[in-house]
Amino acid sequence: MGKRQYYFSNSKFYSPLRSKNVKRKKLIFLISGFLLLVFLLFIGSKWIYKSMPEKSDLNNADSLVNKNTESVPEYIETDDLGNLVEEKYFDGVVEKEEIVISQENSFSDEEIFEVVTPNTENKVDEIKNIPINEDDDGFVVNGCMKAGDTLYDSLLAEGISPIEILELQEKLKSIIDCNHIPVGAKYVLKYDPEGELKEFIYETSPLDVLHIKVSDSANGKLEVVQEEFKKEIVKIEGKIKSSLYESMLESADSPQLALQIADIFGWQIDFLTECREGDTFKILAEKQQRGDFYRWGEVIAAQYEGEHLSKHTAILFEDPLGYIDYYNEKGDSLRKAFLRAPLHYKYISSYFSKNRFHPILRIWRPHLAIDYAAPTGTPISTIGDGTVLFAGWKNGYGNYIQIRHPNNYVTGYGHLSRFASGLKKGKKVEQGEIIGYVGATGLATGPHLDFSISKNGERIDFLTLELPSASSVDSQYKVQFEELKNKLIYNMEKEGEMESLLAEK
Repeated sequence: MGKRQYYFSNSKFYSPLRSKNVKRKKLIFLISGFLLLVFLLFIGSKWIYKSMPEKSDLNNADSLVNKNTESVPEYIETDDLGNLVEEKYFDGVVEKEEIVISQENSFSDEEIFEVVTPNTENKVDEIKNIPINEDDDGFVVNGCMKAGDTLYDSLLAEGISPIEILELQEKLKSIIDCNHIPVGAKYVLKYDPEGELKEFIYETSPLDVLHIKVSDSANGKLEVVQEEFKKEIVKIEGKIKSSLYESMLESADSPQLALQIADIFGWQIDFLTECREGDTFKILAEKQQRGDFYRWGEVIAAQYEGEHLSKHTAILFEDPLGYIDYYNEKGDSLRKAFLRAPLHYKYISSYFSKNRFHPILRIWRPHLAIDYAAPTGTPISTIGDGTVLFAGWKNGYGNYIQIRHPNNYVTGYGHLSRFASGLKKGKKVEQGEIIGYVGATGLATGPHLDFSISKNGERIDFLTLELPSASSVDSQYKVQFEELKNKLIYNMEKEGEMESLLAEK
């Protein structure tokens, strides 16, 4: 007799014969379960079929009116006594049957007309199968955007057909990003009595309401009207108690204004470390209001003064060419030509150096750049206005961007995971515009941004660079700037009511 083989696994022995028996039992069990399921489905379907009403039951009303034929009557008549008489059937059979109505429950001619005449006034409602309200011109459909919805999803839920939604989105795409409508935004679709869409009303806030005429848009041009609201210039004064944020909440009940002031004076004042109790501020800001709802618009002018800080003034000025910026009293821009950093980073992993040991090549060589460590996908912004010189793959830098700035400055951004949409050579970019995202392409040990800057072709240390100011007011517009500056400063420092001329910027 041959030896039977056993296999050891987890302190148990298994023979080949026993393994085959187990597999056979599993197969029999699965087949039995499948047959039982088929049998149960068959019994269930027969029970459902028997429980369904007969066709004659569904047509019970027809059988009561016309017992001698299955034809459908073409019309209904009444005789002089008010009895209903049916005549003339579609299949050519002419039958008569009187249905006697007792005098106690008889209807007048007007009531009979109301019973047998279909209601055609809400034809649009029936076609669209959506909840609508009537107005003088036709019908309207109202909706409100929910979290995670696109306009397509929201309109589809209201019963609008997919074809009509796509046509509407195609017309609106130059005005509204239909795939990124904020939560809570409201819309109204206005239809004429024939069911044709004539107007789309879009409201993102009580102050931002657009009326878009879509009925006459065959030529591709839409008539867009924005609802007007009240605007005024308001003066706000306050004194720092603990922080600019809390003092602005107390003075204007607006954290938004605190952020705007911190941004305007961001190059001159560090409000986290230099703000002191007793510092004062004065602001002229635009207030937009409709009814009880209001919000703050642009800051027109501002002053900040403290014991440890000199007086800082900001004047918002737009030149005739449409360029707008904040300037000091001399007409110099409050902005610097470059941002202090091209991204929000965790730490600097490698500084500018003439002799650094390369972590991958294992050699000593210059590192004429700064490495900002940050998670993959962190947005990268250009530090200043400029033109893209290069955007593509560049050896050890991986995905690389090079931008030329005014006054012969050039910046470089390396190891990117990807570029911003539409970025290419020759594109004009503005300070703070996102150009790409942090990665580890090329020769990199981890995700970071390799950032470099050169002046007249020579690499320089960005951390030691005294950032140049942005452009000043153009000399040909100095007169207009001086006139505006004097009026704004006078009203900021003036006690009591402001002059009404401040309604104009």
